[in-house]
Amino acid sequence: MPAKITYLLPNLESGGTERQVLMLGRRLNRARFSPSLLTTAGGGSLYKDFFDVMPVTVLGGDPTRSKRFRSSPREHFRTIRRLAGEFRRTRPDILHAYLPSSNVLGPIAAKIGGVTRVIVSKRGLADYKKNFYFLPRLVEPLGNRLADRILVNSDAVMRDVERTERNWEGKFRKIYNGVAPIPVWTEEERQAFLARKGIPAGTRVILSVSNFYPYKGHAELVEAAGRVIAAFPHVVFLLVGRDAGTLEECRRLAREKGVEGNVRFLGSRTDVPDLLRACDLFVHPSREEGFSNAILEAMAAGKAVVACDVGGNPEAVEDGRTGVLVPPRDPGLLAKAILGRLTDPAGTNEMGDAGRRRAGDQFTVEGMVRQFEELYDFLLEWKR
Repeated sequence: MPAKITYLLPNLESGGTERQVLMLGRRLNRARFSPSLLTTAGGGSLYKDFFDVMPVTVLGGDPTRSKRFRSSPREHFRTIRRLAGEFRRTRPDILHAYLPSSNVLGPIAAKIGGVTRVIVSKRGLADYKKNFYFLPRLVEPLGNRLADRILVNSDAVMRDVERTERNWEGKFRKIYNGVAPIPVWTEEERQAFLARKGIPAGTRVILSVSNFYPYKGHAELVEAAGRVIAAFPHVVFLLVGRDAGTLEECRRLAREKGVEGNVRFLGSRTDVPDLLRACDLFVHPSREEGFSNAILEAMAAGKAVVACDVGGNPEAVEDGRTGVLVPPRDPGLLAKAILGRLTDPAGTNEMGDAGRRRAGDQFTVEGMVRQFEELYDFLLEWKR
């Protein structure tokens, strides 16, 4: 009988972690593993995608919409009780929790509900703890203690956990994010796509993909865009991502800089692979990053990357070979790096080709899934 793997997420809004779990769930060997999904704070825009892949149980809300997770102890205890009840009912062999609140509440509920194998996944740097809910922040090391393995997606995240948390000794396992190859377009296909999007021929296209959280550095990108546009009037910046607090501020900044005609805010999109194929350069201005799926996807599409030298970015981007790394929070140096790539199209294409090869060698979906399956097999045998 296939082993039951239950994934635990706060919600199902579109984000890098959620899409990685979805990618993993689609590819797990069903002869060996039977995945299911639980959420603690409602659903979200990816609910149907997950529902098509595995059984989904949404606690506390509309399946198609997430809700703000309340930080009161009463709400936490209620969530733990409901999770423990689900675990007693479904009897998973492994609980695999993702993201901070689930990494705390999930292991506690697993202990109560009789789940004997628990994995917690750390995918971001510790800066989130500055504004994190008090109770989970206080008891976060308890989640580590109750877990059998602490999964990280980069050396940078592992170092950060070592620095800021307890109860991790001997439990780390690193598995890099995986990315599927993105087929290359011919120049004719690329120009046809840009024409459909109202982008004139001869325009240089710069793409950035990340939700508008404060730490993602969109303000610096808009500032840098003003300097780039002054030197390259025929350039357009395409910013993809849902509003997570800073979208309107960035719109206002673009208007103040007089670049609203060259900076387009596209919101959430389902055609990101096409946008990657169509762009000339990918830019990721985030001030902190565990390990960026967006960067990996750009590399898989054969695009040079300009990114900030933070977190796990140097583990993906080889500075000077597959892209350019710059200090965070510096619009001037960000603009300089972008201009350097625009003025050297041949070198930029070489960087993109090197990035594609690196993604195909180091960050494949198949390799990622194989390592997850090996981890699950180990835990199943270890605690049999």
